[in-house]
Amino acid sequence: MRPPAELKSLVEQRTWEKEVVLWVGAEPALLKLLGPVHHITLDLLDLFDEDNLPMDDEETRQHMIAALAARLQAIPTGPGSRVVLVVTSIGLLARYGVGLREFYDWFCGDFSMVVLLLERTLEDTQWPDEVSCDSDRLLSYFQEPLVKQVFGEKA
Repeated sequence: MRPPAELKSLVEQRTWEKEVVLWVGAEPALLKLLGPVHHITLDLLDLFDEDNLPMDDEETRQHMIAALAARLQAIPTGPGSRVVLVVTSIGLLARYGVGLREFYDWFCGDFSMVVLLLERTLEDTQWPDEVSCDSDRLLSYFQEPLVKQVFGEKA
């Protein structure tokens, strides 16, 4: 895991090269690190209409792919509008097998990059006996080959 200073250096570059990176840490720390760089937050839960939810896993997957592609294409990017997209609720990408293709196909470029936000559960959380928590499962899922680099508060 790379230290926060390296993510700050990456964000401050003039252009990016189809960057999709993972931030392991708290959202406020990430936003502070981004500083004045224009950023937009996309909560993947916002891709769904609570009154019209898909019926099964495959329908949910297809809906996510279509809604994500539409949302990403609607965000203006270019030399005059550089943007870092901070994506939350990334567990949905793993849960429904969506992956990161839409980000690479429809958003990432010289003037736009994606930071997937993985806020870790507290190690001392008291889970009920019937709940098993593997706090590294999402980290393992998103590490190479899906994301180019992993950055964290506690590198």
